[in-house]
Amino acid sequence: MGLFDKIAGKFKQAAERRREADFIPFKVKCEKCGEEISINVNRRTDLQNLYLEPGEEGAAFNLKKEILGKKCPNLIRIDVDFDRNYKIIRKDITGGSFL
Repeated sequence: MGLFDKIAGKFKQAAERRREADFIPFKVKCEKCGEEISINVNRRTDLQNLYLEPGEEGAAFNLKKEILGKKCPNLIRIDVDFDRNYKIIRKDITGGSFL
């Protein structure tokens, strides 16, 4: 392996870590059929910015998502609030449960 291959490998690894950091994983279970569903939420496109004023407390981002499994037509809805560091403040679910 040459020097350029090593450098290219480092760039690929860094790009993969950035891509993984852009997603927040969630795992839910359908209340009707028991199917476990894993989803990845994109921080850049799926979260709604709540535009807090400087010094204002509360959620900085909100996620509203509808999830449909493969086994049954039951729709699972999640509503999650995040702080500025993408830590979960509050989460609600209908039609299932968080795992």
